[in-house]
Amino acid sequence: MKKHATAIKRLTTLFASTALFGLSACNVQAPEGEIQGVAGLAIAAERAVSGLERKVLQIDGFVVPYLQGGQGEPLVLIHGFGGSKDNFNRVAYYLTDHYTVYSIDVPGFGASTRDLNADYVINTQIDRVHEIIEKLGLEKPHIGGNSMGGWISGAYAAKYPDNVASVWFLAPAGLVESRKSEVIQKFEKTGEIVLTASNRQEFEKIVDVVMYERPAFAPGFVVDAMAERAATDQPLHKRIYKDFKTVPSDLAAVLPASAYKGPGLIVWGKEDRVLHVDGATELKAAMPGFDVILMDKVGHVPMMEQPKQVAADYVKWREMIAQ
Repeated sequence: MKKHATAIKRLTTLFASTALFGLSACNVQAPEGEIQGVAGLAIAAERAVSGLERKVLQIDGFVVPYLQGGQGEPLVLIHGFGGSKDNFNRVAYYLTDHYTVYSIDVPGFGASTRDLNADYVINTQIDRVHEIIEKLGLEKPHIGGNSMGGWISGAYAAKYPDNVASVWFLAPAGLVESRKSEVIQKFEKTGEIVLTASNRQEFEKIVDVVMYERPAFAPGFVVDAMAERAATDQPLHKRIYKDFKTVPSDLAAVLPASAYKGPGLIVWGKEDRVLHVDGATELKAAMPGFDVILMDKVGHVPMMEQPKQVAADYVKWREMIAQ
């Protein structure tokens, strides 16, 4: 049955891509806030292949676009710093046969509202995610996130333990004792925030730092559009990054002190230059009941670098904890 579903998805992609790129000649625009032009259409086609549909909701002061698709228990996914809901498109391709996937644009990122005067510290973002989950009408969903999104997911479970079925950590931030990565060392020595960019050249450097190897399919026009967005967002994102550093929050402290005891799955690339892989050991020591998967030749975004393997490992883990 799953093989048939996968075949149908591939056919859907073919037709969706053909239709979308055909429409580009008619100046069809993506919704406000989304990347426009041919790049936006390519991203929309990638969503289609994964069975995801763009939707939108509003919380206090913010319009929040999100992607939804699939069937089964709800799985809420939260992207990392500088990322967006589309960071999960490729892994969602392998997940939507098993779960109903919700991938959200965290306020201040993706196509969500930008408010230069708003508070974006982790504790505030946790409460915004709580409001989003309530607006979606989800009761005790599984939750997961990468980097900043992993930090939010873990801290959310600590604050709202009865609202979480499990947590999936993909190289989470929010761990203070593990060995400092190349990116963090540079920030502490020079003040340079490697994960923000003012032009295409700087954006290319971000990609090379974040990924061990680039995905096979990364069209230049999509990279151009993403670099342009990163440059526009740089002032806000620099401020948000610095805010993270001024408000202490340590997953290895808040989780053990909370009522949430698991289950949890920690996935980390051994070649991560953004957050050192030692973080997996630190989080595991704090939460012995959590499971750990370390991936060879993978950097900071496992779900983008090795989506098929990451999804297979997650599905297998979910089957194990359900027994």
